[in-house]
Amino acid sequence: MTLPYTTLPYTTLNVGLTFDIEFSINGAFAEPETRKPLGRDGLLCRMEGREAGIGTILNILNKHGLKATFFIETLQTAWFGDDEMGDVARRIAAEGHELQLHLHPAWLLFDNPDWRTAVLETPPVAEVHDSLLARPAEEARAIIEQGKAVFARWSLPAPTAVRTGSLIMDRALYPVFRDAGLTISSSVGCGIYQPQAPDLNLYCAPRRFDEVMEIPVTSYWGADPLLRRRKRLATVIGMGTREQKALLQSAQKSGAPCLVILSHVSEFCTLNEDRTIRPNTRTIRKFEQLCSSLARSPDLTAMTINQLANKYCDDTARDDQTLQVPRLASALRFLE
Repeated sequence: MTLPYTTLPYTTLNVGLTFDIEFSINGAFAEPETRKPLGRDGLLCRMEGREAGIGTILNILNKHGLKATFFIETLQTAWFGDDEMGDVARRIAAEGHELQLHLHPAWLLFDNPDWRTAVLETPPVAEVHDSLLARPAEEARAIIEQGKAVFARWSLPAPTAVRTGSLIMDRALYPVFRDAGLTISSSVGCGIYQPQAPDLNLYCAPRRFDEVMEIPVTSYWGADPLLRRRKRLATVIGMGTREQKALLQSAQKSGAPCLVILSHVSEFCTLNEDRTIRPNTRTIRKFEQLCSSLARSPDLTAMTINQLANKYCDDTARDDQTLQVPRLASALRFLE
């Protein structure tokens, strides 16, 4: 059953809809002799004359007149070259959405001509091989510049915001972002990765670090199947319908400045090994519900990451809000 969002007599809540647009390594590091990365087909998920992936997302956003931020992963060009993702990026931009930079450094392993031997001898580990944080500052900046250069080759505006791969983040990266000309980050997500710096233990409030505005992906306290409290990340696929509604109302009631919700195209569809497509109708329905609430509720406003950064550029001293969803509402996702 779809539960509509109920207007509450509290402050207006700004909501950032964000997508990480990335290709899949598809097990190539685990089985390098038999598997290879999956590119555009995994984003489009074409079936019966329509697209169950990016096309579905863009259609729902357009239907409700909403704009989202798409963090485009660019280091995959080490395997695919420019065109495979370039066509997708230009299509998203043509529909009026915001494009920003997403980086998974693990793709750079493909720069090694003997990468198959290398990954068998030293199996990649996310917090080492897929992390900017694990690199010296100059190397991290060079990787960022490499990623930004792809936008130029796509003839798209240079990104101003960045999201790190797997939300692996800490304070040391902000000067690197600044020096690379990135003034905004949306890389903190304590529901999935906890930075060591205490001041990065953020649920939702924007903060400025070393001249870079951090707009965290929203984290909140929900529950596991046994109703035990668990810190969770706000994602379309991860939240149940009741949980999604409860989080919006909790944030509005507590006076949270904004929410940032993270999604991936892979949450909307699956391209199977036999090339058949399986749409995730549950995720599609939850995203449709969310967009409908944002479009018709006067106290909810959809914003891009740039818009959120501009709105809160002079308002980074407000208290962060420890967002909580009733444990039963959170755990009911397991019954949907």
